Amino acid sequence: MNKELLEKCKQKLLEEKAKILERYLEKEETQQRLGEESKEPRDWEDIGQMTYTEELLDNLSNVEIATLREIDYALEKIEKGTYGICERCGEEIPEPRLCAIPWTRYCAKCAEEVERESGTYMPSYGVDMYNPENIQVEREDIGEA
Repeated sequence: MNKELLEKCKQKLLEEKAKILERYLEKEETQQRLGEESKEPRDWEDIGQMTYTEELLDNLSNVEIATLREIDYALEKIEKGTYGICERCGEEIPEPRLCAIPWTRYCAKCAEEVERESGTYMPSYGVDMYNPENIQVEREDIGEA
């Protein structure tokens, strides 16, 4: 891997880590504020919304903690000189994948295999799920797509 790409990926990792840590601090402030607000009498709707918000913050935190661990691991791999090598097949991970997910451990093919084995694989069937124009809904109650 060339030094320019390595430095680019390292910078992205550090930026993402900083963003997550900033969100974590904001989350802590929000939870503290919610804790203070919960001391005041509320109706059931407010209590339900507050509980939902707390659960959402906790879930985001778990995902972010996992991402932080992966980022730290990727930074360690940079220091060891093993960054950008797929941990499953040993091949170099292509630059576009590293730029998109700089903390990835696997090339796309191996990542798919790992996801299939762990039961977390979600095939896209060649459809861009983030573009609403590509999603067709066929239900009688809302009409044909």
